[in-house]
Amino acid sequence: MNNIQFVIGEKPQELALAAQLIDGRDDNAHPLDHQVFFHSRSVILAKTIEGEIVGCAAIKAGKGTVGELGYLVVSPHYRRQGIAQGLTHKRIEVAKALGMSILYATIRAENTSSQANLLKAGFQFWRNYLSIRGTGNTVGWYYLALSVNVDAEAIMQSLVGDRTPAF
Repeated sequence: MNNIQFVIGEKPQELALAAQLIDGRDDNAHPLDHQVFFHSRSVILAKTIEGEIVGCAAIKAGKGTVGELGYLVVSPHYRRQGIAQGLTHKRIEVAKALGMSILYATIRAENTSSQANLLKAGFQFWRNYLSIRGTGNTVGWYYLALSVNVDAEAIMQSLVGDRTPAF
């Protein structure tokens, strides 16, 4: 992983390449909403020293001091090298620099790699809920408090709203 750098994606052509990487993912549970992606709060790119984009991840949404993680994808040829973990650590660093106090993510129950990535980075599992898309899928909610005076319970409950708990 020494040959990979993690940078904030700011150039439209780089963001377009990152969107193509996401569109080509092999676990595409639902298509990328390009409009939403291009308005992410921050997109982090994993680039080789030659400049090839081999991974990306975003702080895709959220308001004020709350940020939602998403869109983490690593090119199949570069997996199992710590790139996903590097992207997650860079998103945490960027969120802190932007003054966020909590990050959260939702992950399908079968996506054990993403769950492990977040837990290794210090995220806490909160609860499982049924997908609002009506698929019957279980989605786990995870959070990371970035400051000490965060009422994570209240924030997470406000984000979840009236979703149906999965038992």
